[in-house]
Amino acid sequence: MAEPLAVGETGNIEAREESSSLSDNDSAYYDDDTEASTRSVTSSIYDYETSHGRTYHAYHAGKYILPNDEDEQERCDIMYHAVRLSVGNKLFFAPLVTEPTCVLDIGTGTGLWAIELADAYPGAQVIGTDLSPIQPSYVPPNLQFEIADADEEWTFRQRFDLVHSRVMNDTSLKDWPHFYREAYKVLQPGGWVESQEFSYKRYSDDGSLPADSRLTYWEDLWTEGINKMGHTGHCDPELVMQQMRDAGFVNVTRLNFKMPIGPWPKDKRLREAGLFGYANLMNGLFGLSIKVFSQLLGWQVEELEVLLAECRQELRRRDIHGYWPM
Repeated sequence: MAEPLAVGETGNIEAREESSSLSDNDSAYYDDDTEASTRSVTSSIYDYETSHGRTYHAYHAGKYILPNDEDEQERCDIMYHAVRLSVGNKLFFAPLVTEPTCVLDIGTGTGLWAIELADAYPGAQVIGTDLSPIQPSYVPPNLQFEIADADEEWTFRQRFDLVHSRVMNDTSLKDWPHFYREAYKVLQPGGWVESQEFSYKRYSDDGSLPADSRLTYWEDLWTEGINKMGHTGHCDPELVMQQMRDAGFVNVTRLNFKMPIGPWPKDKRLREAGLFGYANLMNGLFGLSIKVFSQLLGWQVEELEVLLAECRQELRRRDIHGYWPM
């Protein structure tokens, strides 16, 4: 019977001693270092919508509210590294008995996870799906990308050893019970589904989040906005695990991690994860926010820019030891 793995916090992360804010050199380092399909599709797929200087997917236009342009692709790559480091550089945790022969990556984005998986297991067939054809053309020969909407019926002929998804709980999926039912349907007996998700709500272990935090204010408003689209923005592990069981899965397991926001951890790996988490927000706040705030919350661009400037100023403070739980 197919089995699931829900990845989601470890013990307290120790903060290193340092100055209370990022130096100009630190800021320059982050800015410089954090900003940079094998399947034929019809030209209409590339007829992207443009809004506020950003482009958005054409396939099922409007379903996904975040951009798909180069800036957003770079943010997704940065986010990938933040998550990868936060979970100890493991590609997956599912206890497969043998090396995978067929793997499905739902919501593949820029395809980094699928590419690394295909490189690590050259004997496996790897398929990555997404609404946008933004994946690279030159990929391992055992990897292919397809345009698909995970909220619809899955029509794969293959039976997979592993169905993987990561950071899909924000604005990607509306019907998680459907997602797990479809995943169950396409898995081989004994196959696994693994969801690596987190909440857009910072926490701290030392009470260092300001009571008047502008970033917390942004998180709350952003969540309010995407709730209007039918999304949650938060990962409720107990609910996810029950949805897996309802779909027929057994051996449902939860693993807990923390993704630091900022280079405050003492641990080298987590500090690097925090750098990427910092860059994800510093460089990506506008793209994450513009449609949510302007279309769903009725904000003017000018007032949004003021809030985002306040959020960036807060992100530079090293005395705030925040993280997103996974």
